[in-house]
Order: sequence, then C-alpha cells, then structure tokens
Amino acid sequence: MKTTTRPRYFIHAIILILLFVAISVATFMFVSSCGQDNVIKKLDRIAPQLMEQYKVPGVAMGLVWDGDVAWSAGYGLADKELGVPVTGDTVFQVASISKAVTSWGVMKLVESGRLDLDAPVEQYLTRWHLPPSNFDPSGVTIRRLLSHSAGLSVGGYPGLPPDVQLPSLEESLSGDNSGAGEVRITMQPGAQFSYSGGGFTLLQLIIEEVTGETFSAYMQREVLDPLGMSASSFEWRADLRPETAIAYSETGAPLPNYLFTEKAAAGLYTTAPDLARFVAAEMPGPHGEPAGRGVLSPDTLTLMFNPVIQPWGLGQSISKLPDGSKLILHDGSNTGWKAVISANPKWGVGFVILTNSENGGKLMIKVLKGEILPLLILEKILRILIPVLVLAFMIVGIFFIRKLVSTQKL
Repeated sequence: MKTTTRPRYFIHAIILILLFVAISVATFMFVSSCGQDNVIKKLDRIAPQLMEQYKVPGVAMGLVWDGDVAWSAGYGLADKELGVPVTGDTVFQVASISKAVTSWGVMKLVESGRLDLDAPVEQYLTRWHLPPSNFDPSGVTIRRLLSHSAGLSVGGYPGLPPDVQLPSLEESLSGDNSGAGEVRITMQPGAQFSYSGGGFTLLQLIIEEVTGETFSAYMQREVLDPLGMSASSFEWRADLRPETAIAYSETGAPLPNYLFTEKAAAGLYTTAPDLARFVAAEMPGPHGEPAGRGVLSPDTLTLMFNPVIQPWGLGQSISKLPDGSKLILHDGSNTGWKAVISANPKWGVGFVILTNSENGGKLMIKVLKGEILPLLILEKILRILIPVLVLAFMIVGIFFIRKLVSTQKL
C-alpha cells in the first residue's frame, strides 16, 4: 500500500506546484497588461472632465510603457474660432521642457570631449562674457549650469510677439529681452539651487561657440532627428505653423504665439507623440534598446539622473518614490502654454501632457498627482503582492501534501 500511495501524492504535489507557478505567471502578465489599459482608460475618461473644470481648450497626452511609446491622444480644440481639434499632429510650445532636451545636446558634446563638465565656461566664450561681479566666474561650469547651481540671474523669459524682431543671443544675455534682465552671477556658484533660464541661454551660446553652427541646427541633427522627433524643432518652421495650436489666456482669450531668442530655455515646438519618444529614450526599450537610444550612452543618462544639488540633476528634477525608484520631471510654462514630462526609468513608465492654456497647470497637477500616480503605485503594489501571495499558497500547498504523505505512511 505504501509503495502505491507515495508516487500518487508525489505527482499531486508536482501538479499543484506547476499549477501555482502557472497561475503566478499568468496573474503577473494580466496585472501588467491591465495596468497599461487602466491608465489609458483613466486618462481617456478624466481628460474631458478636467478640461471643462479648469477651462482648458486643448490637451494632448502621451504614455510611455515598458520603455516604449504606448499611446497618445488629443482632446478639445487647438483653435476655438475655427473648431480645429487637437490631434497627434498638433504642435505645442513646451516652454522650459526645452531645457531637458537641450541638456541632451550639451551632454552629447561632453561625451565627445568637446565640453568639460567642470571647466569654467569662460574658456568656451568669445562672443559674450559674464559681466564683472563680486563672485569668481571660474565657478560657473557646465555641470552647474545644467543643475541650476551656477548662481546666475534670470529665472525665465516672456518672449516677444511674432511681429517684433528678436534680439541677438548676445543682446539677450546683456539684458535686451523684454525685461527679463541681464545674465550675471548673483550668488556664489555651487552654493545652492537657483533656477535660471539665463543659465540655459548661456549654454545655447556655448553650443554655438563650440560647434560653429546655430543651436537649432545642431539640436535638430544631433538630438531631435536621431530620436525620431521629426515634428519637433527649436525654430517655428513653416511646416509646423499650420499645425501649431492657438494659445489662450485664463479667460479663454487667444494670445499671440510669442517667440524666443532664448531657444534652449524656452523655444521648443513639438507634439505629444514626439515628446513621448524623448521620454521613452530616457529608459531602456522593450526589445533591448539602450537608454539614450544611441544619442547618449546609458552611463551618461545615469549621471544625468543623479542629483547634483537638490532637487536637480543634469537637466531635470530628480525625486525618489517610496520604493526607491526615481521620478524624473520637468514642466514648462510660457504665456498661454503649460506642459509637463515625467519618467520613472525603473518602472519603464513616462507621461507627456501638453496644453494650450494658462489654466493648464492645474489640470496637469490633477492628472499626475491626483489620478495617475496613485493608480501606478497600486499597480506596482499588485505586481509584487500577487506573486507573493501565490508563492505563499504554494508553500502552504506543499506543506499540506507533505502532511498527507506522512499520514499515509502511518
């Protein structure tokens, strides 16, 4: 009797183990797919509601999942007067998100040895120089410009109406910029974080000095085109103008499309799918594509995503979530335009939200912090919790079968 029952219960144990493994794998795959679907359904449902609540005419969104562009969509109107809808082809100003993209152009030159992160920037300048101050200009370095710790003035720029001639880059740096002011050292370099659009205007000049070409041309060839961002440019190109949304004030009045000499700080035009490609490139892809997608090395991205001075890395803000993963983020705010990008390379997830309204900031905060981040955290908890529970059931099942087998021996 003993010789016949042992194999039978042994087979039962193996079947039970395999069953639990299959359930665990299937459940994990189900949770993963449902996570993406749930996020898209959530965005699709809340976008029109929040647009109405916050009086935002148009919104475009993009979702990165597992390191790839998984979804993008447009809502509302790009032009209220003509009734033009927002689509995936609609072009937006993304304001200070320009800085995040510019940082890739800078780090490309660092990788090639044409720029030194810790060398005084004055060694690269011939067309313009930092004005005299009470601080040592040798402390102003590329690393500190990228991390807003160089102690420079000028937080942001208002831009100029399209019918007004733009100043030169040197003129803007010297204060001819609609009241933003002169770029100068106002505090000890390296001492503290102080957001400076002026620092990125200086980086724009440095790129031109080192490459011998215009900033826009360099960024198009070295960053935008290689990442597949064909509908993006630091120039308001003729082919982009018909697709560009109209910007609106808080009251819903149309605004001019303000232009910028300070393109590195505020001048990027792009679409939600294109910007989602940039966000996806900040993390490994689903088929083994490296972070950086060949434009930058993965090691460079790792360096950029380590804080230099809280809360900033090399080009974007860096914060830690409770699980230890990093949230990489940059928002943008030009007159009539609000935008945000965020990425979690560990999770392989990222978001793009573009709006054509002064009211867009409230909508973005609600979407990211009030709706999507809690959903993602729940999804990540389920990814961990369900396999753990299945494993626990397996252990209990094995223990139960062993008890049965030992009982049969008696």
